[in-house]
Amino acid sequence: MNARLIFKMELFKYLRDKYYLMATLILFGLNVIATIALLNFDHLNSSLLVTSIVLAILLFVSNLIFLGIIYPFHLLAIDYKNRVLALMVASGVNRNKLFFAKIGAVILANIVVSFVLLVVPVATLIYQVGNLGGWDELFGEMGMLMVPQMIPLSINAILSYIAGLFILMTSVIIVKGKTLSILLYFGFNMLVGVITSFINTLFTSNSSFTQQFSGDTVASSVIEVIVILVFGFIALQGLRHQNL
Repeated sequence: MNARLIFKMELFKYLRDKYYLMATLILFGLNVIATIALLNFDHLNSSLLVTSIVLAILLFVSNLIFLGIIYPFHLLAIDYKNRVLALMVASGVNRNKLFFAKIGAVILANIVVSFVLLVVPVATLIYQVGNLGGWDELFGEMGMLMVPQMIPLSINAILSYIAGLFILMTSVIIVKGKTLSILLYFGFNMLVGVITSFINTLFTSNSSFTQQFSGDTVASSVIEVIVILVFGFIALQGLRHQNL
């Protein structure tokens, strides 16, 4: 089975995952309700307004946790939890192809779910800002975000997301999809943070270089690439030699 078929198989599996699809729809509905409530804040009394703001903040945090940890963890661990990984490998699915196909499928699925959850709040925000400040001014501000300096920041953000996904997959593979994977994921992130901070302190003797290094997104991107390569290698080797 080639990588494309494995990729399609993973996506088909995710589309039939009714419980998480229902969770996505529930979050989508709550996001719409919160957006409508905040748009009509002038019709709310002070107590209801404070309650709406608090609930909106909690909902925002819930969206971040769902998209950043819970949903990708579920997608990466689903084969372990359903005890089908050994059957897939025994049926001829190559472990290397499975690894990269699953990473790609999880990224695509997370992008789609993120779009579904955020399309209404983001579109409403843009519409309201455009109405209040004028569409010409809004598009002018958006044009300023497209300056060349934003390209390294965008690349760094993408690499940071992929690095986090590789760390999470490494955690899932090590403990075979158990919930402990999430704690291991946070532990690995702390370790990466400590090592990164230690590397930064090695250059404190040269203040000009330190300022340049700490403020340079290119250097941050290089670190993210190293994290991807290291944890990708660990995860791939773990999956290759794991007794399923």
